[in-house]
Amino acid sequence: MKQSQSLNVLELRNYLLKPNSREKFIEYFANHFVDSQKALGGYVLGRFTVKDEPDKFFWMRGFEDMRTRVAFLREFYEKGEVWKKYGSGANQMMLDSDNVYLLRPLESESFDKNTLAVEKGIVVIDFYFVAESRRNELAGSFLTHYTPFLKNKPTLWTSEMSENDFPRLPVVQDRNLLVAITAYKDESEYQSERLETVELKKPLRKLLQKENTLILFPTARSLSGSSFPAVREDCSKKNPA
Repeated sequence: MKQSQSLNVLELRNYLLKPNSREKFIEYFANHFVDSQKALGGYVLGRFTVKDEPDKFFWMRGFEDMRTRVAFLREFYEKGEVWKKYGSGANQMMLDSDNVYLLRPLESESFDKNTLAVEKGIVVIDFYFVAESRRNELAGSFLTHYTPFLKNKPTLWTSEMSENDFPRLPVVQDRNLLVAITAYKDESEYQSERLETVELKKPLRKLLQKENTLILFPTARSLSGSSFPAVREDCSKKNPA
């Protein structure tokens, strides 16, 4: 039985790799950077390929909070023997590792790393960028007029705006961003639901300045010692680089 772990910070890390190196990188990452990070308090929550992006590798990493995040980053990247030994090999396969979003759950205090595990199927991540100071308006509309009608319920995330106190690893922190992460049994189910909810989404789009979507496929070893996060309700209130 997996031990529950309450986390509060989520990184979405989208790497651009050198051409034709993705499969090698996936194996290299699985062999060297999953258990070694977990041992220090950095939890690899899923590893994915990106639809129509053959040179992309996407992964998620969770932390208990920002304090444990910076402690982990300093220990792993500056002092750790694993990164010292294998980090250069990873960097040699990468062109860009700075496309990283730093997030926290929108509605709750924490999420559980052992729930909503995705071993098959797909994960879809929607990035909604709104006009200045309208993120709360979008989130309210999302929760009231959109998600109640979805078969596959997304988890909602917003930027963690605490200072990134490890600037060696840059992150995107945008207070006007709302992120939805949804698991589907396959791409057909996703496309079907997308078409069925076109009218529901129209009022939301009036609030948006930009919208991006990633369709992710779990790697063969994505759940080796890890899982995809689902938000845990708070009952007290309603790279590597």
